[in-house]
Order: sequence, then C-alpha cells, then structure tokens
Amino acid sequence: MDLYGFADVIDIQEELRAGKQAVIQASVVLVDGSSLHVREYIDAAYGIKKVSYGYHYQDRHGKLVFRYDNARHKPALKSKEHKHLSDNSIVEAAAPSISELVEEVVSFL
Repeated sequence: MDLYGFADVIDIQEELRAGKQAVIQASVVLVDGSSLHVREYIDAAYGIKKVSYGYHYQDRHGKLVFRYDNARHKPALKSKEHKHLSDNSIVEAAAPSISELVEEVVSFL
C-alpha cells in the first residue's frame, strides 16, 4: 500500500519456528486512519502451505469492514475459507492474493 501512497504506518513481524514453519504478521495504518491486519501461518516442511490466515480490515473507529480467514466456527460453516462482512454476515470466499487484498482495501478509501 505504500506504493499507492496510502500507508501511514507499516509494521511487519515474522517468527521462524522449528520444522520449517513461520508466522508472518503485518499491520498497516492507512492515511484515513483505517487499518489492515494480516496474519499467515506457513508450513514449508513439504512445500509451501498456508495453514491458516486472517486478513482483517477495519475503519478508523475499529469497526470491521471485512475479514477473510479460515478459522473454524461453531456452528460449522459450509466452507473453511470465508469472509466476514460489516453487517456480521459470513460468506464463502477463498483467500485473496495480497494484490487482490490491497485492491479491495484501496477501493474503500
């Protein structure tokens, strides 16, 4: 998002773990005060596999705009991959690429 000129603050953290695993987290505060929080848990023991993820975008007041994740829910959802919307609904949705995620966030600015 910095390439677009919309990022005010970018914080990226990575944690390498035993067994060729890693956790990557990033927080981006945008010029309008909204923020994007990215978390991915990667396992590279037998090829690169994204085990879990969460892409959470909220407005400057902390209200959810959308969140993609593959967390389990009770009751169970039809699809492991889904998207939470600002109206509290949840829809089936595959994980977007980082480029697609950035484009979606920018569309709200």
